[in-house]
Amino acid sequence: MRTLLAVLALTLSLAACGGDDDDEITSGGAREETETSAATTEAAPEHTCDLADESDVEAAYGEPVPPGADGNGGHDEDGLKWQSENCGWEVEDGLDVRLGVSRAEDFDGGELLCPELDSFDTPSTPVPGLGDQAAWVTDEIDPNEGTLRICTEAEMIDIDVESPDGSRDPDALRNQSVALAEVVLANLG
Repeated sequence: MRTLLAVLALTLSLAACGGDDDDEITSGGAREETETSAATTEAAPEHTCDLADESDVEAAYGEPVPPGADGNGGHDEDGLKWQSENCGWEVEDGLDVRLGVSRAEDFDGGELLCPELDSFDTPSTPVPGLGDQAAWVTDEIDPNEGTLRICTEAEMIDIDVESPDGSRDPDALRNQSVALAEVVLANLG
């Protein structure tokens, strides 16, 4: 019983010493006034799926898709290895779109690279107006698939798209992927 009374007394005395609710306790018990800035900066998106949502994909490709699913990927192109944070939208037996974002720390040497895009030695074609460097390649084996790669100062972005029902020609896939890329780049800030 004495222990319970001692704990209760300690709790009440600590509560009586409480400060203003606007103060923030920092390490060492010192108090600092918290400030709110009128000019707040928007934080970078935490997940790749925050860069575009299903309405953005639907607007770009003209087909409803389910919400995106976050994931990760490992890549190896001609011995160059890296990781990516991905978001995928997939319609059963239909459109399949995967957005991948990689930064310097995702590459085996810690340096952001922009590997040249090709498909079975078929070179990509440049896409002007996106990032520092952008290119599109249609899959050499399946013209219902293609990849758009965009490189900026801080990211490498890949948009892989597949339309297995053949409802889109390669030029349409390219143009629709460019439309989605513009949304992604705008959301990267």
